[in-house]
Amino acid sequence: MKSLNTIFIALLLLTNPIFGQEDTLTGTKRAWYECTEAIAIDTNFIELKTNELYFQINLDQAPKNLKEHNFYWLEDNPEGYFTAYLVNTKKSEIVVDRQDGSVMMIQEAMNKNGEWQPIEHWVRSGCGNSYFDPLHLANGQCSMIPIKQYSGSFATSFRLKLKNGTDIIYSESFNGTIDPAQFNKVTKTVHGVLYSGRASYFEMD
Repeated sequence: MKSLNTIFIALLLLTNPIFGQEDTLTGTKRAWYECTEAIAIDTNFIELKTNELYFQINLDQAPKNLKEHNFYWLEDNPEGYFTAYLVNTKKSEIVVDRQDGSVMMIQEAMNKNGEWQPIEHWVRSGCGNSYFDPLHLANGQCSMIPIKQYSGSFATSFRLKLKNGTDIIYSESFNGTIDPAQFNKVTKTVHGVLYSGRASYFEMD
């Protein structure tokens, strides 16, 4: 059960005129990846690896019944999403940063030159309360994350890029299609909760 403070933040964001509106900027799309709290690994969906923090990508598994997991933003059975799991088989607990209930993650895709490029951008929050509720994953636990599935004329490989403190974690690649215009980085000012500034691509600068 999420705390009353988390519910307060949810209400704050729901009343924010920026959050929840369709991103109309041309180029990379605004990323948002709400996730479940820690759940036990189900080997029907997840291939076990030894002593790793890793992603399991399930392109054929649509996320369902998300309200049972206290999701605020996505509908129970959202269209245009597939499922990924962030899995911890390390011996120690892993704490993963979240911003207002979302892991801090974007998608990248390989361009026509074979280079990984962002196709999404992250919008920071300027509110300290946005970061007070990280995800705790003990050994043998995972988190289910609905992943936005794009489509377009360009067939290519994709991967997830997760920022956790100073660490960057990448998923294995998966296949899909995209509109090539989405490779254009957004350079206009973006707006978040108490934030107005540049979009983030989790570059280590």
